[in-house]
Amino acid sequence: MQIAQVMTCNVLTVSPRGELDRAAQLMVERKVGSAVVVDDGVIVGIITERDVLQAVARGLVPWHTQVSECMTAEPFVVGPETPADEALALMMTKGFRHLPVAEDGRLVGLVSLRDLVSQGAKP
Repeated sequence: MQIAQVMTCNVLTVSPRGELDRAAQLMVERKVGSAVVVDDGVIVGIITERDVLQAVARGLVPWHTQVSECMTAEPFVVGPETPADEALALMMTKGFRHLPVAEDGRLVGLVSLRDLVSQGAKP
């Protein structure tokens, strides 16, 4: 099984210059645990629920904090042809729950740990 078979294509994206509270609000509205941070069409980061919690715990004010201050910069990215088992092994080893999927440098999807496990991928 390849990532293309399990990835989500309708990915929430945010700007690195956007405010953290807006990114969190969009994640809640879309019922997703992450957003891919894109600048001029290039994947520059990923922001997750964990990142939002850590920012608040550090005393950052979400409505005065840019996404770029809290995101994971230069995230690991997989291609749609990546074997699901390989992506799962990467996620387990590195402690990720979400991986952006890109083709020719363009964001085409997102795969979550839940997507992979529900489809029976094994590390």
